[in-house]
Amino acid sequence: MNIVLKIQDAARQTSKLNKLLGTVSLTSMIDLLSSAGLEANPRLSKVSRVTDDIEESLAKEPEIFHFMSKGILVAASTVEELDRSRFRLEFDDPDLEGILDGGHNSLAAGRFILRKALAVRHGEEKADAMMRPLKTWEKFKSAWTDNLDLVREEKAAIPEIRMPIEVIYPSDDTEGFAYFQEKVLAINAARNNNAELTAEARANKLGYYDEIKAALDPALVTEVEWKTNDGGRIKVRELVALSLIPLSKIEIKETEQVRRSPTVIFSSKGQCVDLYDKLMAADGVAQETKGNIVEVVDPKVKSALALMKDMPRLFDLVYKLLPEGYNKAGGRFGKIDGVRMAADGKVLKSHYYREPISYSYGDGFMYPLVFGLSSLMRNTDDGVTWITDPDAFIKKNMPTIMKSFYAMIAGVNFDPAKVGKSGGAYNLACDLVAAAYKDELLRQHGIV
Repeated sequence: MNIVLKIQDAARQTSKLNKLLGTVSLTSMIDLLSSAGLEANPRLSKVSRVTDDIEESLAKEPEIFHFMSKGILVAASTVEELDRSRFRLEFDDPDLEGILDGGHNSLAAGRFILRKALAVRHGEEKADAMMRPLKTWEKFKSAWTDNLDLVREEKAAIPEIRMPIEVIYPSDDTEGFAYFQEKVLAINAARNNNAELTAEARANKLGYYDEIKAALDPALVTEVEWKTNDGGRIKVRELVALSLIPLSKIEIKETEQVRRSPTVIFSSKGQCVDLYDKLMAADGVAQETKGNIVEVVDPKVKSALALMKDMPRLFDLVYKLLPEGYNKAGGRFGKIDGVRMAADGKVLKSHYYREPISYSYGDGFMYPLVFGLSSLMRNTDDGVTWITDPDAFIKKNMPTIMKSFYAMIAGVNFDPAKVGKSGGAYNLACDLVAAAYKDELLRQHGIV
């Protein structure tokens, strides 16, 4: 993929990495926004006070906008100088190249351009109405693509406004491209630190979550907020916390804290992200493929993460069946403070698969039971596997397990947060699951 940009007042800085600096007009940015996108930027932009201020500056201070903005930072594998201040930029790898920093500037400029083109065709009032829903990069990009022919036709309506631009690209020597691949993500992360780039976004960019993505039910992959502000309803840190359950079966230093204090999967998702990052950075777990992007190579870690195809489904199943088991144990789940019941037209849905459920309640009640499913996992030379069908086990044994776990809930005055933060609840859940499985084996052999 390549584009040609007219870069005014271009200046070069050469070193082990090369940099091209200058300004581009908004009309020149059309091809950049259409081709390079924000694929290399780990933080997807959305409409906010920042973008509103940028759009206002574009409208009210067009002559000095390039003095008011830091502009955009672009990485390209090749930069070729043409005539008349034009440069050909080639983008070979969307994981590393494209717009590294300046997502808000890119979104604001794109919205400004699109609004101008729509106003020519439909009038100012209708153009404003059409722009109003385009509050995320994803929604904007869809509308941009649909109207790209119109944008190109109405270039004359776009004011002559200049945007500062920096282009990073490899040097021409034999080691230049390897060095570029190695350093571009570090530059990416450093530039985005000022924008509160989350640990999850950095880890996603480094490929730490690719194995989870590969194992996850495809129906859920697009529902996850892998990048900050990309609109997914499922937070990636929730999946990371669930992944630590099968990973805790691997007795290595990086998973020891989860075995010692499993409450972390409920009470500190941020700490879960840190533990997972340390695991991915441990010797032998993953190896670099390009730049700093890694892939998991440790077979046991791969096998544990493969169980992520099951964990969200089992989370929902435990959540759904716990109240029924509680009631069979003699309690009245609907009477607990904070518990909501699906009644009078209320529709309650499970967290991951959005299936109908009868009760909504604090996750602390059931996180120990989800962790307890680790008692149904075995760590062998071949990796981490289930020793029995977990879905069938939960459906059959939840009432039995709840006969004892009921006392744990009652013992903390029915407070889900206290259950979720109680190490004893996790130990009890593991023991109850293990005992129920042992009883199943005994029954299968006719011993009980």
